[in-house]
Amino acid sequence: VTNEPPVKSSVPAECEDVMLQAFYYDAYQDGAPGDVLINGEQLGHTKWSKLFSLSSEIGSYFDLVWLPPSGKSEGGTGYHQTQYSNQNSAWGKQSELLEFISRMHAVDTKVVADIVINHIAGSSGWCTFSTMNFGTYGTFAPKPDWICSSDEMNTDPAAGSCNGKATGAYDDGYGSEANYGAGRDWDHNNAKVREMCKAYPTWLRKVIKIDGFRYDYCKGFHNSHIDDYNKASEAYFSVMEYWDGDVNALQYHLNDANWNTLAFDFATKYTAFNDGIAADNYYKLKGAGLPGAGKSRYAVTFLDSHDSFQRDNNEFCGLGNSMKYPGKVQQCYAYMLSMPGIPCVFYPHWAK
Repeated sequence: VTNEPPVKSSVPAECEDVMLQAFYYDAYQDGAPGDVLINGEQLGHTKWSKLFSLSSEIGSYFDLVWLPPSGKSEGGTGYHQTQYSNQNSAWGKQSELLEFISRMHAVDTKVVADIVINHIAGSSGWCTFSTMNFGTYGTFAPKPDWICSSDEMNTDPAAGSCNGKATGAYDDGYGSEANYGAGRDWDHNNAKVREMCKAYPTWLRKVIKIDGFRYDYCKGFHNSHIDDYNKASEAYFSVMEYWDGDVNALQYHLNDANWNTLAFDFATKYTAFNDGIAADNYYKLKGAGLPGAGKSRYAVTFLDSHDSFQRDNNEFCGLGNSMKYPGKVQQCYAYMLSMPGIPCVFYPHWAK
């Protein structure tokens, strides 16, 4: 396999950036997650309005700040979006988002948008979708034939009158997890879908002034599309979420993306941190993850994220335990910050 990025690369060269994930799951509401207390205090929300007050401090420590999905969604954290071009969400108004981005740029920190292009939620029912208006970059009116024929719209009785109307190609994602059951899966073999998925990040770059992207649920679509969409938008930075702790699998999918993105280094998380530091087995740190495989340029190393924190046993030290071992959390960050790759600091670990 090649490890040479394309000419229009979203993989920064000789990069010394450090990234902050500036949210966690349900952080759009006060006191989230639920009633859980961290060191006797609730974490509170991380809406755009809250991040205003942290902008100078974020800029003092971080080169990149990763934001949650900012498009209109069914509600909550935002991973079930309904209209990409509507940037009013549970996190705040579009005007507030623009103001935060402006504040970040004023302190030389780049902004990374979390984009969800594997699936979409219906505007009303399973087969009616909102129009995506990206101004000069195009307007798109999705139809049921833009949805993969393997989507549960065609098999789930809950789809009602929409049942059988998804007539796109079979999902080109990977294995048993290609189909995302909670949303309608875009057919990325459809030229109109690909055109929309090029217009969306380009619009974010040129109009909203986003600098880079975090691609959600990359098991759900063939990763060659990431290369196409990054080339169209010419993003400074891109990282894919391909959830697999096998370092060889991560390299395989980076190759599918023509090495035009970085990947979250789940191999380092599981080997070095969950199975290593958490278990007092420090031998596991040697040669771990993408850096250990000689692919540090493509690694975004991390300890926890919105998906693992207080949600399941993928959390460092186990469900609900990561914040109970601050010394071990600090050891992980000492390792990350001294190793090649782009380290991603998780907001609850930074805030507390």
